[in-house]
Amino acid sequence: MSQADRYGHDSSVVYIDLNDFKEINDTYGHSAGDKALKHVADVILANIRDSDVVGRFGGDEFGIILDKSNADKAREKAEMLRRAILSSPRVWNDTRIDVHVAFGVYTFSGTEDAGHALAAADRDMYAHKRVTKGI
Repeated sequence: MSQADRYGHDSSVVYIDLNDFKEINDTYGHSAGDKALKHVADVILANIRDSDVVGRFGGDEFGIILDKSNADKAREKAEMLRRAILSSPRVWNDTRIDVHVAFGVYTFSGTEDAGHALAAADRDMYAHKRVTKGI
């Protein structure tokens, strides 16, 4: 955030949440859930730039900071990641496990509080989840 503020460019945070992660754990076991999380992390890492930052918030949530990415570019990247995750299902004990994710995006200029940016991306993710799941 300080780089965005210092150099006067927008960057974005993408918040990703696995849909129905508890169901994966309950149906196939926690080892399968761990593999699903690793799969999501691997897809994200394979599809971001070295200048971007990715981390796991805990549970089934990931955050990505896309340096020098406006809202449109961040949404395009998030949608590309969603499709890449879904198009490469995990196989666990000969069973295909489709991993669905929802995402939220917040674009910041660096003057915002980091907590505000994460909370805004989280709210956007829940709005996306409601639309995609019909909640």
